[in-house]
Amino acid sequence: MKRAVVLFSGGLDSTACLYWAKRHYEEVIMLTANYGSNEEKATNRVAEFFSKELNVPLKIVRLDFLEEFSKLKGTSLVGGETPKVTVKELEDIERARETAKSVWVPARNLVLISVAASFLDALGGGDIIVGFNAEEGQTFSDNTPEFVARVNEALKYATMNPVRVVAPLINLDKRGIAKLLKELNAKYEYSNSCYMPQGFTEDGKPIHCGRCESCVRRHRGLMDGIGEDKTIYLVPPKL
Repeated sequence: MKRAVVLFSGGLDSTACLYWAKRHYEEVIMLTANYGSNEEKATNRVAEFFSKELNVPLKIVRLDFLEEFSKLKGTSLVGGETPKVTVKELEDIERARETAKSVWVPARNLVLISVAASFLDALGGGDIIVGFNAEEGQTFSDNTPEFVARVNEALKYATMNPVRVVAPLINLDKRGIAKLLKELNAKYEYSNSCYMPQGFTEDGKPIHCGRCESCVRRHRGLMDGIGEDKTIYLVPPKL
């Protein structure tokens, strides 16, 4: 059986991966990690929505040690105030690196891949689907093709059953991801990209702050990619 575990964090990238996996695998499982992040409650609610929407089983794991280490590092994603950016600042590589350091959760992607690998090894093997993409790969080294290749090499030695990382978005920016979401007929307005979510609408759509870097990247990608953005923002980002 062709099996996939989708690392689901609730945003555009993992939502696109989930819809993509449904088309390419016989068995799909969502795996969401809780580690005390500001958007944890929103992430879980979004995960539960898509689990029901696509009829995909959801497993939520609690990683208390990652919360502890994040607080030790001082990441703004766990109990802090995340930085605000403008569209113009998105093109400033130095500014992007500064915000990347602020929201960095220590070795998160490596930790999550390890958890997913353990889960799949127990099930008999399969693919780990991750939302790594070209845009975030510019500032996060663990979103690059090189990282995927080296992790896959390590997984050959780390598991008894065949397990590998698959990154279907690795060559896409947010514009390309927006186009893929439209092609897959995904209900992206029910996903959450915001670092500081502001609750939900009555019909279950996350309310985005509209000011954090993730919100601005989301809005720009959707508008440039498909010419629309159904996301609910407290303060609409300015392009």
